Amino acid sequence: MPSLRTLRRKPRVAFVLSGGGNLGAIQVGMLRALWEREVQADVVLGCSVGALNGAAYAADPTGYGLSQLERVWRSARSPDVMPSSRIPSALQLVRRGESLYPSSGLRSSIESFLGGRATFEELRLPFQCVATDVDRAVEHWFTEGPLIEPIMASAALPSVYPMVHIGDRRFVDGGVVDNVPLARAVELGAKQIYVLHVGLHGKPHATVRRPLDAALMAYWIGRNHRFARDLAALPRNVKVVVLPPGDRPGLRHDDFSQTDELLEQGYRGALNHLDELARAEADEPGLAERLRRDAFKSAEWWRVLERRRASRVESGIAEEQEDDEDDPGDDLDDAALSEAASDGAESAG
Repeated sequence: MPSLRTLRRKPRVAFVLSGGGNLGAIQVGMLRALWEREVQADVVLGCSVGALNGAAYAADPTGYGLSQLERVWRSARSPDVMPSSRIPSALQLVRRGESLYPSSGLRSSIESFLGGRATFEELRLPFQCVATDVDRAVEHWFTEGPLIEPIMASAALPSVYPMVHIGDRRFVDGGVVDNVPLARAVELGAKQIYVLHVGLHGKPHATVRRPLDAALMAYWIGRNHRFARDLAALPRNVKVVVLPPGDRPGLRHDDFSQTDELLEQGYRGALNHLDELARAEADEPGLAERLRRDAFKSAEWWRVLERRRASRVESGIAEEQEDDEDDPGDDLDDAALSEAASDGAESAG
């Protein structure tokens, strides 16, 4: 349930920060662009690395706070976040034990991000993060009380970090069930939602050579499928701006060597997109809507939607309404979404 702090009034503007591991630096650049264009959040929602960035932003949503967050990212090193092991990588996957890395590096990183803050109540903006309840197989939202353990739970990528125990429950990465928590923002009443998504990251190789490849592919498809469904189900009175993440760099999950480039990539892409939207709103509102849809077109399911529409036209089936094109979700049934997820596994990245 939303905390009393966020229920006092419905938030109008929400920032939604996705998971994305070391690509999370892109989100920090996006936050810088939003701050420069004076876009302020009433509530911040995060998953996995988006929970780290979101909590840090909610703690100090100012230019100084963003400078501190950028500094933390620039100082991040793989051995600090993911302590190395003497066991070869191939053997780590089959050895006994819950995870490849201990959680100590993750905890230290979170503490650096938070700058000494230890509870939700110490943050300047309402903040919530999502984790996956292992035993109940549902998403769980943390909204108040101690802060570090919930963020650890939200970022506990299965097999990479151990499960996080809070009370009598066990939690893993929120991306398992809700990698881009868009629906939560709608549930809280937000009418303007800015999505800071780092893109279709983490795509396994499309060719399945081992059972592990198939398992990773299924996890990747399920994680990205949820975002497509939530976009399709948006109420018409809710506006969503999906900030463009730019091209996906070829980085290993533990490579932090391109942080400066990722910060700049997120910043420039978001700044240009926000400026285009502002100009379009002033000159031609219809153009602004088309620009918003351009961000949706980067999602793999949009290609499926276009193919299905073309097929209907060829079959002599007219479009039902002119304004259907303004709401891509109208034509997105489960078959289309499943097809899109499969296509994404083959071509995204």
